Amino acid sequence: MIRRTSEQWLALFDQHKSSGLTQTEFAKQQGIDPSYFSLRKRQLLAWQQDDNDGFVELTPHGMMLCQPMLLKKRDIELHLPVGTDAVWLATLLKAMS
Repeated sequence: MIRRTSEQWLALFDQHKSSGLTQTEFAKQQGIDPSYFSLRKRQLLAWQQDDNDGFVELTPHGMMLCQPMLLKKRDIELHLPVGTDAVWLATLLKAMS
């Protein structure tokens, strides 16, 4: 059995796509067991998909309080109505700490 790098396998998958052959026919033509070809394809393409997922930047947008809130600190009371922007509130609390 020939050891192939991930890049070589991905190149083989591309060759198969453009060959017009079934996956089984292509694998046999390349001297590869069809079930192993299928396994490597699933593994590498799943790995490649996971690699592309990565982190997604989330920006809070449109998050509002769904009920009124009362904040107290010493003698100060702050009444926040429904619809108060949660990002604004987080910024306020951070500044107060």
